[in-house]
Amino acid sequence: MRAMLVAALLFAVALAGAQAQQLYRWVDKDGRVHYTQQPPPRDAKGVQRRSAASGASESPELPYATQLAAKNFPVTLYTAPDCGTGCRDGRESLERRGVPFNEIVVNDDRSIDELKRLTGKTQVPVLRVGTQIQVGYEPGAWMDALDLAGYPESGPPVRGRTTGGTASAASLPSVKLYTSGDCDGLCDDARSLLTARGVKFQEVAVSASAPETIEELAKVSGNTTVPVLIVGQRVQRGFEASLYHGILDTAGFPRAKPAPGNAAAKK
Repeated sequence: MRAMLVAALLFAVALAGAQAQQLYRWVDKDGRVHYTQQPPPRDAKGVQRRSAASGASESPELPYATQLAAKNFPVTLYTAPDCGTGCRDGRESLERRGVPFNEIVVNDDRSIDELKRLTGKTQVPVLRVGTQIQVGYEPGAWMDALDLAGYPESGPPVRGRTTGGTASAASLPSVKLYTSGDCDGLCDDARSLLTARGVKFQEVAVSASAPETIEELAKVSGNTTVPVLIVGQRVQRGFEASLYHGILDTAGFPRAKPAPGNAAAKK
């Protein structure tokens, strides 16, 4: 009986491992491409299923607790170019704690309206942790919100980015854009915006035929939806022109026309 129980347990573990390696690629109603280990919803289009390479690296760059918290309670920081010490101190506190976050620079009508819908006012900084909202920088309240979401008290520091003014080419952060072959308009728009501003960037084509690109995207953004823009250590999921411009402006990229022959570097 004991031998049968052990055999059954081993079979269950093996089956669970096999299921964990199953990857689904599907397109939602808005045309966004997803790569998940869970079966897609019934209204998903273009569903494909593939087994991930079992030999892929499983050593994450971020602690597992941080990855789990970022997946369940993503962090967004709302700032403004003239916010001053509040935004700076809030940003630095997240960086020191090693919290991956998406920064939205509130500098146009769309981002202002978004902030009003979220908080009822236009004050910055604003920290959003999952559904928790903190208006203004209060160190104790911000740390409590992160504690409640399960973020470790410390982690690998998140490197800051250049802010304000026009930075020299040497000081500009690296830029990476995750796309897929069937992302359609959103990826095209993201790529065109970067090219129009003369931003040199690395484009990573995420594909079910290359599971390592899916795993890489999941690590840096917390999910596998494309497009995703990475500017330094800042992560912007999806495509909103105003948000892309805000991130690039704050990072120091000039709003200049591209030089002849400027092209994205393909991975």
